[in-house]
Amino acid sequence: MIKSFNLKRFSEIDTILWDWNGTILDDVDICVTSMNKMLLERNIPTVTTEFYYQNFTFPIKNYYEKIGWDFTKEDFGKVSEEFMANYDALFNSAPLHHNIEKTFAFLKEQGYRQMVLSALENSLLTESLRIHNLNQYFEASYGIENILGGGKIHLAKRLISEQKLNPANSCMIGDTEHDFEVAEAVGAQCILVAHGHHTFERLSKLNTLVVHNLTELMEVFDKVCIFKAE
Repeated sequence: MIKSFNLKRFSEIDTILWDWNGTILDDVDICVTSMNKMLLERNIPTVTTEFYYQNFTFPIKNYYEKIGWDFTKEDFGKVSEEFMANYDALFNSAPLHHNIEKTFAFLKEQGYRQMVLSALENSLLTESLRIHNLNQYFEASYGIENILGGGKIHLAKRLISEQKLNPANSCMIGDTEHDFEVAEAVGAQCILVAHGHHTFERLSKLNTLVVHNLTELMEVFDKVCIFKAE
C-alpha cells in the first residue's frame, strides 16, 4: 500500500502527534486480561483478543456494551474505576513496541517536533513517560482528564491551540479508527500503524495511509525526506 500511496502529501509535515496506548505502548494483552478479570467475577462470557481487535472503539462505553455490560444495572463510572484498578496493576508490565525508540530518534534527527496525544489519563501518561525514559523525545504530552474513555478530539484541539501548531503541517500517528477521527476533526494528516488495538484489515478501510509496523513507518518518512529535500 505504501508504494501506491502519494507520500508527497506528507512533505509539509513538521510535527508528529503520537498516540500512546497501542501505538507506543503494547498494552492489548493487559487490556484483555483486565476486562476478563471483571467478566469472570460476574459470570459474563470473557472476550478473546480477536474480539477485542474487532470491537474495541471510542467512546469506550460502546465497547463495554458490545461485550454485554448492562449499565442500567451497574454504574459505568464505577465499572471504569474497576477496570483501571486492574489495568494499573499490570500497567508497568506492558512493553514498548519493538523499534519505537529507534523511530523517535530517527524522526528527531530528521527535525520533526514530536508530542504525545493520548486517551490515557494524564497523570498515568506522565508517569509512564518517566518510567520508560521517553521525555527526551517529546516537547509536550497531553492525556485526558478522567478514566471514562470518551475520546480525545477536544484534547487535540487544545494541543493545536496551546502549541500554536498548523494542523495541516501536523501528522497524527496512531493505531485506531479514533486516531483517524481525531486527525480529521482538527485537519491534520494521519498515518496508522496496525500493530496495536485495531487490525490492518479494519484500518485499511479508512482513507489514510496504514502501515504494518514501525519499520514500514520509518520507510515512509525516509521517502518523505526525499520530497522535503527537493
